Amino acid sequence: MRELRVAHGFTQLELAEKLGISLRTYQRIEYGQQKPNVHVVIRLQKLFQKDIDILIKEIGE
Repeated sequence: MRELRVAHGFTQLELAEKLGISLRTYQRIEYGQQKPNVHVVIRLQKLFQKDIDILIKEIGE
């Protein structure tokens, strides 16, 4: 997930705000300590314009 964020020029805080989640929640997702809920995945898909299957694989890496 970090690679996606950096490739699009977002800080962790900026992306957390765009996703409507706290910075700490975003960090847990990025560090693999927590899985994003379906609403966050949908927001990520819309923001990054990626196929949902590819996005889920990238989040899991």
